[in-house]
Amino acid sequence: MAMSSVHALIWLLVVAAHSFWLASADIHGCGGFVEASPSLIKSRKPTDAKLDYSHITVELRTVDGLVKDKTQCAPNGYYFIPVYDKGSFVLGVNGPEGWSWSPDKVPVVVDNAGCNGNEDINFQFTGFTISGRVVGAVGGESCALKNGGPSNVNVELLSSSGDLVSSVSTSAEGSYLFKNIVPGTYTLHASHPDLKVEVRGSTEVQLGFGNGVVDDIFFVPGYNIHGSVVAQGNPILGVHIYLYSDDVMEVNCHEKTDSSPGGEKALCHTISNADGMFTFKSIPCGTYTLKPYYKGENTVFDVSPPVLSVSVKHQHVTVPQKFQVTGFSVGGRVVDGNEMGVESVKIIVDGQERSITDKQGYYKLDQVTSNRYTVEAVKEHYKFDMLKDFLVLPNMASVPDIKAIAYDVCGTVRTITAGQKAKVALTHGPENVKPQRKLTDESGKFCFEVPLGEYRLSALSATSESAPGLLFLPTYIDFAVKSPLLNIEFSQMLKVASIDNLFVHSDVMGLVVYPTS
Repeated sequence: MAMSSVHALIWLLVVAAHSFWLASADIHGCGGFVEASPSLIKSRKPTDAKLDYSHITVELRTVDGLVKDKTQCAPNGYYFIPVYDKGSFVLGVNGPEGWSWSPDKVPVVVDNAGCNGNEDINFQFTGFTISGRVVGAVGGESCALKNGGPSNVNVELLSSSGDLVSSVSTSAEGSYLFKNIVPGTYTLHASHPDLKVEVRGSTEVQLGFGNGVVDDIFFVPGYNIHGSVVAQGNPILGVHIYLYSDDVMEVNCHEKTDSSPGGEKALCHTISNADGMFTFKSIPCGTYTLKPYYKGENTVFDVSPPVLSVSVKHQHVTVPQKFQVTGFSVGGRVVDGNEMGVESVKIIVDGQERSITDKQGYYKLDQVTSNRYTVEAVKEHYKFDMLKDFLVLPNMASVPDIKAIAYDVCGTVRTITAGQKAKVALTHGPENVKPQRKLTDESGKFCFEVPLGEYRLSALSATSESAPGLLFLPTYIDFAVKSPLLNIEFSQMLKVASIDNLFVHSDVMGLVVYPTS
């Protein structure tokens, strides 16, 4: 006799003896069979091994779920659990993971009539599981779930005739599980309303008499990043958004760019639409940086924040923070009378210093809005015209040139006697400039502020009493003003004699002799 037959016979004898003893002792018990459903039995092949239920466990639990007793089934599926207390209980069956049961638990009442009237309480084994996952694209080490996939992907299990057997949604990690499936040939289909799901392998599944695990045949190549750009609550069209990452080397981008405003190579870029919305499509799992850039026809706009970080985790991402166009940048130039740029000029806007000119005279004003401003230029020895109540608009090519309208003409009158003052006369200027006279300071220095034009400077004695013997060289200087003149010099000469048509005088340099004619 085969060993399995011997074990079965011994088990039946033990059960029979135990039942007799219980009956004689007025102790009740719950029993019955665990068996395969007709559809499972029908699906078995003649070559399959005989079913052995000895690894199946039946438990007796209280209504609160506490296990009072349990037993293993006989190889043929029979079980029996003695019950020493009367009351309400629950019988439950535990088998290998993935096996389905009908029912999986049964309420029972143990009283003088036995366990549910001493009727057999049977559990039917009905099917297995088919499991797998939908895998998502991973861009780099920054991806938080490298072996995962998207949730809520609909996966369908179809029969060989195309009928729907079961439908499930993937979990937060991208896995799916079909329960209570009878062995046979099936086809899988996966879909998502907002995700592209690619098939990489055969979708046919052959389930034998046991749980089935499907290869990673479903693949999502990437996810969308959505965001928006506004200005004072209104959507802004045409803002460029650039995508960067520290570890993602490449993305499937339809609008790649070889350069970006900062010079750093971007993975991808997109442009906000009329609703202010922008989208990056098919981006793999990872961490990214978004940088906005908004340039009108002639103006670069300021966008805040300048950088946003976003993490893609196997699902579409909507960036919660909106990009805000806070203003724009506009440039201008400061020039002198030669139309040459003037460097190091302070640019004052509404009383606040906002910029300074470069070597070519150019400056830039950041974060301005469409408004009226007073723009002034300030530099020593220059006087500039002013842009007063000037309307700045985003479509301006630039602010009009700020031009110098007056310059300092400065110099020194050197006298023989220390601390002696002299007068300097400014004459022969344009019609709109009146002649001027200024007294030098104690060190002999003088300055005039004059507009563009041609002028003559002459040095004179400070008082008429000293005039007869006090002369200066050169007697006058003619010059044109297009920029500051700061090093003009006159030197005093004192007449001491006139001998044989020679004019003898002394100046600060010593004794000098000139012909009188």
